Amino acid sequence: MDLRSIYVSNGVGISMLLMLLYASCSKILRRRLEDRLYLFMIFGVMLGCFMEAFSYTLDGRVFPGAIFLNYVANIYLFSVNLFLPFSVLVYIDLGLYGDRSRIWRCYKPQIIVGIVMFSLTILNLFVPVCFYITDGNVYHRLPVGYVYYFVILYYCITSIIVTKRYERENGAYSFFNINMFLVPVLTGAGLQFAFYGLSLAWLSSAIGIVGLYMMQQNETAYIDSLVDTYNRQYLDIVLSTWIARNRRFAGAMLDIDRFKKINDLYGHSEGDNALKTLTSILKQARSAHEWVFRFAGDEFIILKQTDSPEGLSPYLERVERGVAEYNRGDGPYSLSISYGVSFFDQGSVDAFMREMDEKMYEMKAWHHRDAAR
Repeated sequence: MDLRSIYVSNGVGISMLLMLLYASCSKILRRRLEDRLYLFMIFGVMLGCFMEAFSYTLDGRVFPGAIFLNYVANIYLFSVNLFLPFSVLVYIDLGLYGDRSRIWRCYKPQIIVGIVMFSLTILNLFVPVCFYITDGNVYHRLPVGYVYYFVILYYCITSIIVTKRYERENGAYSFFNINMFLVPVLTGAGLQFAFYGLSLAWLSSAIGIVGLYMMQQNETAYIDSLVDTYNRQYLDIVLSTWIARNRRFAGAMLDIDRFKKINDLYGHSEGDNALKTLTSILKQARSAHEWVFRFAGDEFIILKQTDSPEGLSPYLERVERGVAEYNRGDGPYSLSISYGVSFFDQGSVDAFMREMDEKMYEMKAWHHRDAAR
């Protein structure tokens, strides 16, 4: 066991994560659940790098409290080995679906496995289950300790399945190229599994967290910063991907009637709030198959893969109910929307977009005539 190489590899991991903390400080200031998970992963891996170097330093050294410290370090390492891949799974699911209620509903087996394995980890403080430490303060891994590697693999495979299922359901690639996280993590963990004394698992986890950060930057390029939904650039990617795959889909162009009046009467900040309110209604009306994009200004595009021109009708009905519910509140103004629907089977994107635009303005003209009566 070469302590210098262990210090170097884990020191590099800590240094990478410290730079990552500095680079992602704006993300850390946000209080979304996925951002808190991201912060947990950074500090969890950083402390993992320290604890691994610490445990190797303690190994074979006897002084008052040394055995207890060695147990604490290894209990932490076993625990975080469980929590890190599960946190990544939750992080990815939230990024894809944005629905916290899915976590318990969809991942009961993974949660139960994690609870069982964590219970074994705590039990190891009293009964050797995963590892034991001799009176000479030397760590020895027991066969059950190898099960943790298979649990990590289980979580990683689940992350792959979730990402692929999302892509299959929605017909476009997600922002999460899961291989950027999994390849370094599984490589490092596999080598450390095969060769005890080799210290690569936590350095590879740090590299995987950096991979997550790179995926986040990719996401940022395609998310509208005001309303937190997909932007026009990503709309172009989705449309070109679906057309290349010969998908059939319906689209709706939607905007707020008399939006300029809201800006003029209440100010642009309230205009921004109106856009956020409408975005919230559009998102809440979604099933797993509708995509919402901010196209320009107060215009939004909704896409759905369907074999019928009426495939978006149930969604638009839910949106109209959401607008009506908002208008029953005590807001300073009422919202009114107009939309136009088009169906893509074959032809050009320009014709598809133009038909939506023309139908939307037909509805808008009808609304203006109705309001003038």
